Amino acid sequence: MTLELLNTLGTFATFVVIAATAIAALVQLRHLRAGNQVNAMISIGNQFDDKTFRDALYLAPKVASAVNDEVFRNYDLAIARRLETPPVPQEFVDVRSAALLAGNFYEELGILVKNGAIDKDLVFDRWSANIMGTWHRMVPYIAWLRKAQGSNLVWENFEYVTVLAEDWINVHAGGTYPQGVRRLPMPETWPILAAAPAS
Repeated sequence: MTLELLNTLGTFATFVVIAATAIAALVQLRHLRAGNQVNAMISIGNQFDDKTFRDALYLAPKVASAVNDEVFRNYDLAIARRLETPPVPQEFVDVRSAALLAGNFYEELGILVKNGAIDKDLVFDRWSANIMGTWHRMVPYIAWLRKAQGSNLVWENFEYVTVLAEDWINVHAGGTYPQGVRRLPMPETWPILAAAPAS
């Protein structure tokens, strides 16, 4: 075997080893990304299951009616402008805190989706209705916050993720069950009775 042939074989072997290493690295990166997606979904799911967050999601929609009260608006504005806050019922304090917790959570979720840190189809398959429902229940307060702060930047990523969720629901209106996969039979259930007339 000539030195030139040995040199060529050595170069080729080096190329094969580098190519195999690159392929292994790509496979590892793919598994790492999948693992990160799973961890992100578990983390978001845990947030939804957290009692404090569940309580906030229950209370947050009440901010839509609270914002109709001038006392609440003055209180909210005083906080935003770092002024002395007027005395308000504890319910206003709780409702505002709940709304901020919910709005900030969806703002962060929107940032993750917008920047591709989490797969949007995974998010919308699981939480699109939650996202849209919270936005629509809180929109009077969001409009107030934007007007009070003179900026549409308030919870813009919450708005972004809501728009995407709404679009996702429109595309998947018939459901997301994979086509071509058989469905399981459902047993007969109780009949649905007509609503009783109001007395």
